[in-house]
Amino acid sequence: MLLEEAGVPATVLITEPFQGIVASHASKLGLPGYHSLVVPHPVWSRDEDGMRALARQVADAAVAQLT
Repeated sequence: MLLEEAGVPATVLITEPFQGIVASHASKLGLPGYHSLVVPHPVWSRDEDGMRALARQVADAAVAQLT
């Protein structure tokens, strides 16, 4: 969020349980509704192929948020 305020495109990649924390933090920073990319929890247990598949799922949304 601070990067975007400085003119640097940014987004946040989070897992589902952290949506409320990110929304609360964004509101406190004066950016309610700040965008994020939400993926299923947990990610730590995914193997390399699983992480690649997850990255492919959010890649278009990430590009859209960064441009």
